Amino acid sequence: SDNQVPVDSQTGFKDWDCPAAFEMEKLAERICSVRKQLETQEIAAEVGSIRDHFASQWANPPSNVDNLLTSVALESIRKSVLNSLGVGKTEDIPFSIILVDGILLFHDPSVTENGDMKAHPGKMCDTGLFVYARYLTLKARREARSGYATKDGLWVDPPGYFGKLVWPNFLKYNAGIIAAHLDIGLGNPDGIGACGTAATTSGDSWGGKIAVCSSDMPAEDTLRICAKYIVDEWRKRC
Repeated sequence: SDNQVPVDSQTGFKDWDCPAAFEMEKLAERICSVRKQLETQEIAAEVGSIRDHFASQWANPPSNVDNLLTSVALESIRKSVLNSLGVGKTEDIPFSIILVDGILLFHDPSVTENGDMKAHPGKMCDTGLFVYARYLTLKARREARSGYATKDGLWVDPPGYFGKLVWPNFLKYNAGIIAAHLDIGLGNPDGIGACGTAATTSGDSWGGKIAVCSSDMPAEDTLRICAKYIVDEWRKRC
């Protein structure tokens, strides 16, 4: 509920970008539930149509949001995945994937007020993709949205919200991943630097379980990198 979102003591703003603003234990339970259903074939007929996705909460999504990837590009990526797996159609892909999306999915519990968190969704995932972007890119994207539909109403960022809470929280709660990967170091005056490939981290608490890649690139390039990484990770488990 909106009234349960913590208030930042310094700015007086509701802080929607900290771990305490999320029901982490409920998300962890949901991951377990869906995984169990997939493993027991209880929802095999529904695979591909499961939707637990709330990115559409933007109050006014950009008119071109569905055109960032053309049907030609998507088909090309689909064929690339099928070819790399040596199968002829989507139904023959030998594994199922649960995609869990969240801005703080891989946050470090040691830097939160609730370091003894019983359930940590990110630690329940077999592998992860940390898709980042530079300060100016994220700021422009955030400020292009007029608001978010919440459980109880509409949230509109107060003036200065990105610089005062969104970006500092991004750096704070993902400090381990950022520090472990030199390509996303803070040498740039406009924040995190960009790289063109997914590279696995090894020096953070995730132990090489997470790959990082930039979304400053065109959406098609980012998706190709992510799809390849997922396929490569599955191969490691064969």
